[in-house]
Amino acid sequence: MKEHSKSIYKSSLSKAELAAIDRLCWSWHDPVQLERCFRLITDIATAATDSSGAAVFIKDDESGRLKLRYQWNLDQDRRTDAQKAAEQGLSNKKLVNVENGFAVVKLSADGEIKGTIAIDLNNKLFYSDAVSVLQEIGKRTGLAMARAGTCEEIFERLNIVDGLLEISKAIVEEKELNRALEMIAERAAAAVKAELTAVGLIDWRSKELHYVQSFGKLANKITGARQPLTHSIRTLVNRNGTPVVINDVSADGRVPDEVVAEWGIRSLLIVPMKIRRRIIGALMAANRQGGHFAARDLRVFETIANHGAAAIAHAEMHHKAKTALNNLEAEKAKLEAVLAHLGDGVVVCDADGKVVIMNMAAEIITGLKQSDCIGQYVWELHPPVFRGEARRVIQLMGESQPDSGAFWEQNIKMPGNKIVRIHIRPVFLKTGVFLGTATIMQDITEHVALDEAKSEFVSTVAHELRTPLTALKGSLSLVLGGAKGPVDAGQAELISIAQNNCDRLIRLVDDMLDVAKMETGHLRMEMDIVSVQERVLEAVKHLRHFAEERGIRLIVKIMGKPPSVVGDGDRIEQVATNLIANAIKFSPEGTQVEIRIRQSHGHVRVSVKDEGPGIPPDAQKKIFDKFYQLDGHVWKKDGGVGLGLAISKGIVERHGGTISLKSTLGKGSTFTFALPIPGEETLPTENNDD
Repeated sequence: MKEHSKSIYKSSLSKAELAAIDRLCWSWHDPVQLERCFRLITDIATAATDSSGAAVFIKDDESGRLKLRYQWNLDQDRRTDAQKAAEQGLSNKKLVNVENGFAVVKLSADGEIKGTIAIDLNNKLFYSDAVSVLQEIGKRTGLAMARAGTCEEIFERLNIVDGLLEISKAIVEEKELNRALEMIAERAAAAVKAELTAVGLIDWRSKELHYVQSFGKLANKITGARQPLTHSIRTLVNRNGTPVVINDVSADGRVPDEVVAEWGIRSLLIVPMKIRRRIIGALMAANRQGGHFAARDLRVFETIANHGAAAIAHAEMHHKAKTALNNLEAEKAKLEAVLAHLGDGVVVCDADGKVVIMNMAAEIITGLKQSDCIGQYVWELHPPVFRGEARRVIQLMGESQPDSGAFWEQNIKMPGNKIVRIHIRPVFLKTGVFLGTATIMQDITEHVALDEAKSEFVSTVAHELRTPLTALKGSLSLVLGGAKGPVDAGQAELISIAQNNCDRLIRLVDDMLDVAKMETGHLRMEMDIVSVQERVLEAVKHLRHFAEERGIRLIVKIMGKPPSVVGDGDRIEQVATNLIANAIKFSPEGTQVEIRIRQSHGHVRVSVKDEGPGIPPDAQKKIFDKFYQLDGHVWKKDGGVGLGLAISKGIVERHGGTISLKSTLGKGSTFTFALPIPGEETLPTENNDD
């Protein structure tokens, strides 16, 4: 399939789309959010190619094969075709290529393929403008997926670091276990005047008693020796760990003959060594020529044995901690290397808000040195005007819950007219303990400039279109009025159709101009004291004929005497017209549209309720986005480009008001906008106009 240069589709992604793809980085662990991200990506890709189906494949790290992760509107056969096309596309050097009727987009980051998107072209033309959009999707999605893996690894290792550091802090002294046990054997011999002492530890793997240290005449022979547990002095100690004193070994009969013959002992003192009531070995003292052991010797020996057990426990902990610290140093080096090569700035703070990690990209974005920031409060990195809010956000993060999904995102202006997007999330241990925050910083100066340039371009094009369209409409009116001679019925019908399409194009151009002005902050408002009730009734008057043609009854309910507001009357009427017209368009014949006006919580509220098909829950959050349209014949049959609700939202918010939606599938929708009443306290309200 060939690429064509002329396209009616956009050639770049919007700021909102880029931000949504970037949020893939934060959604990887959440199946619901991840599903929404993949749905958004396929929506953008299919919109760019005018496709009706797509599939997302993720590359399996172990097998290296592509696995279907998400698909939209593909039957089983087309999914199989999409899989084949995606696998064939991997061998192509291009980021975007066409394979067997599918546009295959590689999701790539730093040369590594993370997956692909296969878009069903349905034998349609494939425009070159769409290629640039798909390339941008591939790069941004691949980068977000790589960043997601990196962030997950960082957070997991930070959790490990915290747990191991707690262990390392418990170690007060650093001593080699062999030296500690050697000192115990030596001091034990001196304390009880024994000719021989030994420390034996149980090796449960070999089921032997291992004499790790000894002191006295037979030390060289005993140290390192092993005896089966069933034929060792361990058999003399019962399960309760009661010490054993035998002052005449030959007469007692409990000591194995092998031990008596090998060591030549006459008296024996054995005390078990225990850690948390678990016997780990025994401390032994023996005499070959000397006297008996007294009760005092037993008490002293028990104390020394307890110290020996503590030394072993301490040494085990120290060894584990030392190993962990070495591993942490290696992990830290890896983390620093990974962070250093991330394109986004990363700043990690502890629970007090002090910076503990800052990568090179964050240095470049903030213009601050890492050495100057480590240990400082993170809000000090923000421009003075944002510091108070940043501090409040960090405090709120500490008060959030692990499963709350809390985050804060805002674009801020840095010195040098640099625009930076700040995204902050809390970091928790698995136990729910708040560790601190992770901040991702992105320099979006170029994206903002591109958006502004795009808005300016749209505004210019719209202005250039409006003048000839107005002239064309005037000329058609003159011809229809007989200015150039009589017009028969057939000609009059054709001219009327042309006039209607001119009106439609002029409205579209006006909408595009309004959107461009809202984005640049240049939407003009003629403020005055306005009766919302009168403006809504005027909109109803103009739309009543349109409603009658479609078999829809318009019902207006005015509750009480709503006061006037300060606003632009024409713009308020424009909002009411948009909402009522939409309700009429999407209502079945024979139903009614109810318009309700009332005063509530310091606002004048206008609700438009229809009995249409309702709006799906997943679409309700996007219904006020620019150019957003619902799928399906019911929504497509009346045309439109999806600007009316976006413009309405912008107008209402410019008045300091709010606009909301409440909808149930199969039961209809209620759109409500509320405008503040001057001099009255305004409170947030829910849409309760059902």
